[in-house]
Amino acid sequence: MTALYHITHVGNLPGIIAARGLWCDAVRTAKVAKGMKVVGIAHQHIKDRRARKVVRKAAGGTLADYVPFYFAPRSPMLFTISRGNVVGYNGGQEQVVHLVSTVEIACGLNKPWCFTDGHADMEISKQFEKLTSLDKIDWNIMKEIWWNDTIQDGDRKRRRQAEFLVHQMFPWTGVAEIGVMSEKIAALVRAALNGAKHRPKVVVRAGWYY
Repeated sequence: MTALYHITHVGNLPGIIAARGLWCDAVRTAKVAKGMKVVGIAHQHIKDRRARKVVRKAAGGTLADYVPFYFAPRSPMLFTISRGNVVGYNGGQEQVVHLVSTVEIACGLNKPWCFTDGHADMEISKQFEKLTSLDKIDWNIMKEIWWNDTIQDGDRKRRRQAEFLVHQMFPWTGVAEIGVMSEKIAALVRAALNGAKHRPKVVVRAGWYY
């Protein structure tokens, strides 16, 4: 199994469960306009760029038409969050949870998908839609605790941010685990799952955080 990781704020879980899954930004933006509350943890200027970045594989459209997953936890984006460098969000990393699935589950949804070998918004990153191309992912850097660029290799951070993209919506039933930083957040997650038909296991994964 090849694990995938999507990060979101713990406060978004009730809405995700009610919506039966994760929706892409293009659809979610419309839902927010209708009154759905969402705690944003991403850079708005990058979201704006993603809404213009063309996807040449899968179902086409732009990156905003896809639900993104990383191939590893402890992402550069989470590091940015942990340092309080996201405009409009100051809740820290503890309130961020990892929704974990797998490539195999994603491919079994019969939905268009593709993946990139680096940050999907960057021109240098290539797009793929065959599982035989998964060897284009830098699996060594996915195993690293630290992914920062070096003098010898100035492309590590981009490669660590490779993405698996699922068109429009990823169902809640496809989430196999929820990784959290602390027991405090685990309790909040379990409360959010109370009454849900699908209840992924909740696991404290302190090593996925900074």
